Amino acid sequence: MPKLTQDSVLQRIPSLKLSIDSSNQLKIFAEGKTIWIGSHGLAVLDVFSHPISVKEALKKLQNSTVGPQDWMDLMTTIVHLHEAGILREESQNMPILRSDGIGFDSAPIHVIMLNDRKRTTSFLEGIREVVRPGDVVIDIGTGTGILALAAAKAGAKHVYAIEASGIGKSARDLFEANGISDRISLIEGWSTQIELPERGNVLISEIIGNEPLGERVLETTSDAIKRLLRPEARLVPSHVRIYGLLVSIPSDELAKHTFSEEAVERWKSWYHFDFNTLRKVAQDSPHAFFMNPYLMKDWVRLGAPVLLAEIELKEVSELSIENKVMATVNASGRLNGIIEYFDLRLGPNTGLSTHPSEVDEACSWKSPIWILPDPLTVNSGEQLVVDYKYRRTAEHFKLSVSRPK
Repeated sequence: MPKLTQDSVLQRIPSLKLSIDSSNQLKIFAEGKTIWIGSHGLAVLDVFSHPISVKEALKKLQNSTVGPQDWMDLMTTIVHLHEAGILREESQNMPILRSDGIGFDSAPIHVIMLNDRKRTTSFLEGIREVVRPGDVVIDIGTGTGILALAAAKAGAKHVYAIEASGIGKSARDLFEANGISDRISLIEGWSTQIELPERGNVLISEIIGNEPLGERVLETTSDAIKRLLRPEARLVPSHVRIYGLLVSIPSDELAKHTFSEEAVERWKSWYHFDFNTLRKVAQDSPHAFFMNPYLMKDWVRLGAPVLLAEIELKEVSELSIENKVMATVNASGRLNGIIEYFDLRLGPNTGLSTHPSEVDEACSWKSPIWILPDPLTVNSGEQLVVDYKYRRTAEHFKLSVSRPK
């Protein structure tokens, strides 16, 4: 192991699991090892989330100690984490990607997105339409770096590719392999926590989640407009429209996700216990499951798409949404769910939708399907209330359907 000095530049490995006990002792699980660290552990891991010298890290951490012994404990924590391989220098073979499919430093997630040709080519086309020669482009959540590459190819003078996860190091290699690393700077960290040497006039932000606002695109874009962009900046995407689609979820699919009457009776016959209380819990707790929208293309639809929210990202002022809209039933049947999907405006002539009829099997987004706790038997022409909420709280987002009161 390289000798640790004040000039050593360290960074924590990207994938850790943490546990904190009642005395503020930190337990770290990583690479098959378990390491116990004192009360300074969280602060140390935070400051070394990006490459930083030991000397600079200690300057940032000095106000967190209260005496000589506490200062020694802090330094011992850094040494211990370095010896355990949690803090590493670049020469120590820093792991880059996980293989478990969890988190944006996971290889499978990026493979799935790159395999979604419609998603990626739509963003590339939008970038070609929006980016002009000489632009300064900010790419938030660059991932593998493909959109930053596209911006540079479209003529951008410089691209600031921002990435908080370990995939950023792969992006840097991709920039070099494609011969344009001189016009792309990888900025490691969260866009809301970094400063840039200049403001951009194009923002690319492929941070649209399965629930479109779930990856904090409103908060992130609002911050970028205030701190990182010029007033005339153009955005990719520029608009998000969120829709609800009233459907009858097929019984076999519904059975995979609910405590149905048939299921609890079956379990009772198997295990000889009464599971009916689980049905009550499910009725009191509306929930969603997620699946590829392509698999829903043949589900029975009981109404036209309902526009739940229309967001011009450059004009975002409110970071929470609460809309009640009326929906008209156009086919009689059993309403037991509502599909949430979205449309994006990526350029003057380019859009992208996750409507079940607009995607293919390779779609990398999984649409939320909200289950109605109490299914409704509806008739053509009937009016219903659809309630959509988004806020950055424990509940985050919610979609429900009810009859007018």
